[in-house]
Amino acid sequence: MLFGDEPPSKIAFGTTAVNRPTFPTDIAHDCFGNHQTPLRGIPQLGPGAYNNEEKTNFRYVLEQQPMSRRGYTFNARTEKRKTFEPKSDVPSPDKYQMDLTRVPTAKRAFKPFNEVSERFKARAKSADTPGPGSYECDVKQNRQIHMLHSFGGRTKLIPAVKTKCMALNTDKCAVCELATTGDYYQYRNEVLCSKCFNFNWQWQEKYKRTHLQAFQKVRDCSSIHNHAGTSAKIQLADDKSTKKLQRKEAYLSLYWA
Repeated sequence: MLFGDEPPSKIAFGTTAVNRPTFPTDIAHDCFGNHQTPLRGIPQLGPGAYNNEEKTNFRYVLEQQPMSRRGYTFNARTEKRKTFEPKSDVPSPDKYQMDLTRVPTAKRAFKPFNEVSERFKARAKSADTPGPGSYECDVKQNRQIHMLHSFGGRTKLIPAVKTKCMALNTDKCAVCELATTGDYYQYRNEVLCSKCFNFNWQWQEKYKRTHLQAFQKVRDCSSIHNHAGTSAKIQLADDKSTKKLQRKEAYLSLYWA
């Protein structure tokens, strides 16, 4: 140490001659002290300063329970137990029983063992409710609409009724030789109207069912196109409604022919 320099302070890191701030009486000068405020009140208050007889039921428990006179252990039950006074303002057991004097007596049956009474109660049956034999038990389950699939491509719906786009419908039924109206059936160059197809399917007069299975239901494009006698066409219905109708017909064709 050079001459004239002041001696170093004896206080190093607050070790001597400094009152250290302690928690919880003082506030720490950091983030913890900002969020966690110290305790308020009297910090020197000991456990014996609290009024336990006012805040707890410890004294009540000691007075009610029998205590020990020999001092073996805490709350040893060597003292006589406290007896409870009997209560006489309660109803007697017979007050809870049902009064059987007012129960009406059973009427005597007209015949022994009530043989006249109906065994099963009659239920009203609706005429609109089908009977158990009206349901088809051998119905094909998990029916799916027929679609055309391709590897990596989109699926395409197979319509239940094929639409023929032609300027003028000249098809005639091969049986009744009348012009077809609405939906009809066609296989190659053979055309049958719906009436003749259903008649031959039932009676097999001219065509057998094995041959009629090859026919497909078709219709002309008069509902969606207007050709006006030419090859050009004027669209009458949009594509969205047409596809919606095709999906509906394909679904209903799974249940009805």
